[in-house]
Amino acid sequence: MTKKTAAEKAVPAVTKPRAVRTTATRVTSARHSKPAVSSDPVVNASPVVIDTPQENPSEAIAKIAYGYWAARGYQGGNATEDWFRAEAEYRQR
Repeated sequence: MTKKTAAEKAVPAVTKPRAVRTTATRVTSARHSKPAVSSDPVVNASPVVIDTPQENPSEAIAKIAYGYWAARGYQGGNATEDWFRAEAEYRQR
């Protein structure tokens, strides 16, 4: 048996391409035991209601008034004036 030269070792041998596997056909229709839509008209007609928590007005006004105080650098001003100003802003919303 003869030895391979360095050039022959560097070039990989040509191999046969692999056989292409055929893909199986996929079933796209399926039968379900339950209908997709309920036959009950009350269930189908009911609107979706999202319950959002309502903010307490006093808490909202207090947050706004606190924001005024914070904007002044937590110094000076009048808490009562901040509260009335915050009430007016809350009512405008």
